[in-house]
Amino acid sequence: MREIKFKAWDDENKIMYSPDELEQQGASELDKTIYGYLSFGTVLIYDFKNPDEPVELVPLQSTGWYDNEQNEIFEADIVEGDNGIYQIMWSEEIAGFVLIGNDGSIAMGGPYMSETFKLKGNIYQNPELLDFSV
Repeated sequence: MREIKFKAWDDENKIMYSPDELEQQGASELDKTIYGYLSFGTVLIYDFKNPDEPVELVPLQSTGWYDNEQNEIFEADIVEGDNGIYQIMWSEEIAGFVLIGNDGSIAMGGPYMSETFKLKGNIYQNPELLDFSV
């Protein structure tokens, strides 16, 4: 069974938090500001740096896959393969992650991605990588 972990996007401050940054390792319990919750099957992550105005972060789950340079691939990442550029998305229909191509194609991801796919960015920090004007 794979480890379930997240990175998170702060849309207000335009910051991507890595899994290690979310865990705030080394910080005392009193110094931690980022907390995650599970509410009715939904993961919620908040940054309470300003307790009066907490910032809700966008949780992005690890797929458990890696690219050809052993970079971990998360939901909303953008990868490039031999046949084009793909966005990683969660599919409710199959209860798993899929790759959505710029041409609208849908492919299944998996461990094979470590052979030819390269992580290029994500939809929040690199939206220009996606071109759905086919």
